Amino acid sequence: MSFTPFIGVDNHKRSVTFCGALVAHEDADSFKWVFTRFLGAMGGKEPKYIITDQDPGILKAVPLVFKTARHRYSRWTSRHTQKQIDNRNAYTVSEISTHLAIQVHGAQVYSHKVFEEFKEEAKCSIGTCKSRGFTECGSLEVTTVRDANRDRNYEVTYCPDTLKATCSCRMLERKGIICRHVIWIYSSNGVKINPEQCVVKRWCKDARLSKIFDCNGEATEDVDIIDGKQIAMSVMCSEIHQTVGLLMGKMKNDVDNFSSLIRQFKEKLSPLGSPLNKQQRYIERHLWLHLA
Repeated sequence: MSFTPFIGVDNHKRSVTFCGALVAHEDADSFKWVFTRFLGAMGGKEPKYIITDQDPGILKAVPLVFKTARHRYSRWTSRHTQKQIDNRNAYTVSEISTHLAIQVHGAQVYSHKVFEEFKEEAKCSIGTCKSRGFTECGSLEVTTVRDANRDRNYEVTYCPDTLKATCSCRMLERKGIICRHVIWIYSSNGVKINPEQCVVKRWCKDARLSKIFDCNGEATEDVDIIDGKQIAMSVMCSEIHQTVGLLMGKMKNDVDNFSSLIRQFKEKLSPLGSPLNKQQRYIERHLWLHLA
């Protein structure tokens, strides 16, 4: 049987395995089943991109299951375990290349891999950027920054009150880290740390340190407490999302009938006046958003 892993990218820009499947036949029907089950496990949410090899069965199955994901080809690469990388990030310090306080802060919050890119931008901000003009627009300051390396001018809009800065190069929007032009503006204005709105969570050292919730919507400290009921709840949510997905192509009567069944069952579980807990409100809200 062939092993089919689903690999994504974590906050260290390294590969991480989400799940895997064993298939007896590498044909379109088998891969369609695998992709359908994966989509169900993800609550019906498609990935933005799916990168595979050029197996004929995969090529046929992908468009049958993923309607919005962009399909591209690639080769598999040299993975390290998440634990090893997290440990190295936690107990080693990235090398600083400049005296900028904002770079020191970057070394504290970013994973090593991402910091290398940020460090290069910080280094370039010192010797290659300078002002070519300045205007005020209400509470905003617009500076034309000359980038000697690229022989181009960029417009940086900066708000001293909120520390929010945007650049016409759009690097923050494209790559998730601020560019040399914004770093130069921050340094010129005495900003010593990366503002919260400029730090993308997925590139941070603590990107994986998120809360786990039990069936009642209460935060827990350890994933090991998950029991059979919680697993059943997860499966139920997946089944509901799949059903809603199937209803997208059906008639309005089918949607109304399903909604009616949900309301009837809800009334049995939660009589009028009985408040819903956090988990129940979460499931109800997402269900009706899909049906709307």
